[in-house]
Amino acid sequence: MNVKWPLGAILVAAFALTDGLYAQTSSLGAKCRKVEAQQTPPAKPREAPEIKRNKVYDHYSWITAKPVPPKTFKVGDLLTIIVREQRQFKADADLETKKEFDIRSQLDAFIKHVDGGVGSADFRRGKPNIDFQFDTKLKTEGDTAREDRLIFRLSGKIIDVKPNGLLVIEAKARVQFDAEISTIALTGTCRKEDVTADNTILSTQVADKSVVVTNEGAIRAASRRGWIPRLLDLLRPI
Repeated sequence: MNVKWPLGAILVAAFALTDGLYAQTSSLGAKCRKVEAQQTPPAKPREAPEIKRNKVYDHYSWITAKPVPPKTFKVGDLLTIIVREQRQFKADADLETKKEFDIRSQLDAFIKHVDGGVGSADFRRGKPNIDFQFDTKLKTEGDTAREDRLIFRLSGKIIDVKPNGLLVIEAKARVQFDAEISTIALTGTCRKEDVTADNTILSTQVADKSVVVTNEGAIRAASRRGWIPRLLDLLRPI
């Protein structure tokens, strides 16, 4: 059966079909854009991107140098900490205090019982008075200067490796010379990139650093203040 369609009906059908496809495409694109807007953008890697190298050049060249792979660390590995701590402290203080005041008072009359009532009584031996003067001056001066240096090497171990690659280190040492005993403890966090090729790291590159040095023996006992000076510093009577 041969059916003839007029040109107008064909154009209307084609327009309707095209409009429907455009509406479907627009709704699908809107849904995709909505989903993409809700998704969080991927975080950019903080590490440097890998540089592509020429494998033929690396294999046959005599002067090429292959990059050294980064060193990996795990819990229990040992590190050497080079402790170089220096502190200088200086302070000057001056204090001057002056107080003066004068008190003068005189009593002209006092209460007296007169004929069942209350009256005033005169003073036969003179009027009582108070004459007081106070004058005080205080001047103090203070000067403090101190310099401390701590230089030594200490081996420690990694006690934890954080997800971001930071290393938590801990080091302890006990040194004894005759009756003198020194106990050293160091803890902190460092980056694995700061560890050198000879497996050392400077104490200035350690974060959250805690260095405790405890001394025992005759020298420590001789340089320690007694309880009376410490008590006077606590009470500060002058």
